[in-house]
Amino acid sequence: MTFARRTYERKPQPLYRPVEPRGSYAKPQAFVSAPKQPRAENRHLLDMARGKPCLIRSPICNYDPETTVACHGGGVANGKGMAYKVSDALTCWGCSACNHYTDAYAGATKAQKAAAFMLGHLAQVCEWRAIAASTQADPKERMAAQWALDQLNATPVGETP
Repeated sequence: MTFARRTYERKPQPLYRPVEPRGSYAKPQAFVSAPKQPRAENRHLLDMARGKPCLIRSPICNYDPETTVACHGGGVANGKGMAYKVSDALTCWGCSACNHYTDAYAGATKAQKAAAFMLGHLAQVCEWRAIAASTQADPKERMAAQWALDQLNATPVGETP
């Protein structure tokens, strides 16, 4: 039995430590946007605007029924989004000047544009109710007006909810 010390022999170490997994470093999933609801369209409802009086009556209105088109409401509250037009039920008859006023006119605030469109759309719903209730109206116009009222969950004239 010897009391002599043994020399320490170091274990050979690898040049690099093995990497231990510390969680998920997986590649993130690609961003997927929420699917858009299909836009409610009714071509005849849009065509009905030709030759009708302007209902928006903005400060720059030209009062010319020859330039009347179905103006779509803007804003996120109406369902407008990037590359996405609102439903055809959220339209009202407006002349070319009023359409410009509600879309791109720089001389009015967003609140003024929204108020002008809301008043026009209120008048539009009254027009659609009158058309849907009329027996003399063209059947296609009556169906289109009733479609718009159904989309808005509005009751025809004389009915209570």
